[in-house]
Amino acid sequence: MNRHLPLVLVAGGLFERRGPERFWHDPGVAGALTRLGYAVHTPPRPSRCASWTTETEALGAAVAAVGRPVGLVAASNGCSAALKLALAAPALVDRLVLCWPATGDDAEVDAAVRRSLGARGVPDASLDELLDGEVVRGVHPTDLRTLACPTTLVPAEPEDAYHQTRTVAWLRHQLPRATIGLGTPPSPTPAFAGHLGAFVGLLDVVLTDP
Repeated sequence: MNRHLPLVLVAGGLFERRGPERFWHDPGVAGALTRLGYAVHTPPRPSRCASWTTETEALGAAVAAVGRPVGLVAASNGCSAALKLALAAPALVDRLVLCWPATGDDAEVDAAVRRSLGARGVPDASLDELLDGEVVRGVHPTDLRTLACPTTLVPAEPEDAYHQTRTVAWLRHQLPRATIGLGTPPSPTPAFAGHLGAFVGLLDVVLTDP
């Protein structure tokens, strides 16, 4: 059994101040996993981060501090940082779970994100950096084909403009050891509450050795 694989949960969003609380603690995910026996870590993402490189470095430091390879579970835009870390430092990541990966090549979505963050004072240079990329922001497709760790993809069901089903399908095609798991509404949307048990059950299965 690999029940005691430590877990690092990566929040979604961009320029979030309460990322871990909104995505993992308030909806009950972190508590449920802790009750199952996992050591759960929820490091904050940089709230004013200007690049995916800086994001990945911060996440790498948090994962390295755990002291052993982890199960890395990421939500929405946090999937970019998680993927980049798994590619840059494969010895740190035992398993990868990408939940409701954010769609990064939709012009209307990018325009809406740019307007929203711009209204909050985020500089254009930071937006240019963070919104750059193909289907998954900040990640090049050819890099994904080298990812060695087992990866589970959790689709957003129902899909929405920010978390499109085609993004999961594209990742499944690119990643050598990817499988698609049970879909749920994204956390922290209100609809997620009714799927908490199924979502945590899925994580318990894919993060535990058979």
